[in-house]
Amino acid sequence: MSDVIDRRILLRALGASAVAAMSVERPNLEYPNAERPSFEHLRSTTDLHQACAAALAAAVSGYETSDLTATAGSMRPLENTTRTIPRQRRLRGRDALDWMRLHAAVTMVSAGADYDRGLHSEAAARSDRAASLARAAGDGPLAARALALRARMVRRHSPAVSLQIAGAAARIAGHSPSRAMIAGKVVAGAYAATGDAGGVRDAVARAWRTMETLDAKAYGRPGFAIETYSPADLALASAEALTTVGAPDEARPYLDKAYRLIKDSGQTGMIVSVEMARARAAVSGDRPDHFEASEHVAAAVALAADRPAEWVARLVRDVSNLAKERTGHALDDLVAATSAWV
Repeated sequence: MSDVIDRRILLRALGASAVAAMSVERPNLEYPNAERPSFEHLRSTTDLHQACAAALAAAVSGYETSDLTATAGSMRPLENTTRTIPRQRRLRGRDALDWMRLHAAVTMVSAGADYDRGLHSEAAARSDRAASLARAAGDGPLAARALALRARMVRRHSPAVSLQIAGAAARIAGHSPSRAMIAGKVVAGAYAATGDAGGVRDAVARAWRTMETLDAKAYGRPGFAIETYSPADLALASAEALTTVGAPDEARPYLDKAYRLIKDSGQTGMIVSVEMARARAAVSGDRPDHFEASEHVAAAVALAADRPAEWVARLVRDVSNLAKERTGHALDDLVAATSAWV
């Protein structure tokens, strides 16, 4: 399908969603600056499904480089469409399940955008809904990914609960990239939050064993995804968890691998994550280096300035606190520069 046809169908799809969910005159109160789509009707449910799937793919592809508020705004009408069309058109059987799965995927992306913007209550509600819908549609890996996001939300306050949710997610993930992501990012992160170095090492090793058995097509590219998980993402997650439990020497090969795979990827969010991981590692070893840490954090903040996010500000604050603890000097100027992002 050509780009011209894709755009036309996409405009019609978003128009149909708005007609289904609201009147033409009603403003978008949540995202008042969002572009208003055209309100044309599509002639077939198949065209509408293809357009919604294309819009979802575009949002996932641009997630790491787009403003998160804009991403969230683009998902809301898509959520409305994928929820209402099956009822409006009285879909049954496989067609209904296809739409349910698509709605779950859209809701999952919305949940991710909410989480990265610090809107954790909204993210929790959407991730729970996405998990339920995906399971009902028979998509275990997608349901597992939604549960994994839920587990990450509770990790800081209750690592034990996070591990329980991650365990449930792993049981329905099957042999998929989601299983590797759950072990390497969620389980390892939860063990790291409790200081359990043995648990971290076991989770990291399990994640890499899973990755090694996957087809290369399952890796996708670095950054946000709902169907793939890249070695770059796993290397970064491994490095972060090992650094957190005081094993920076073990983390270094993973961090070097992540940097090598991500630095030229163009995925802004992932590059920011790598710089923040390098900053944490710089003040976590036997010879903490405040200057190196500040250089990495400054680079991350400069990159994130065009798409400020709560998660970046939180990481800056965490590294600043660690630098203060290890070197006696915080990163107050960088914390102040990102304070409005929270």
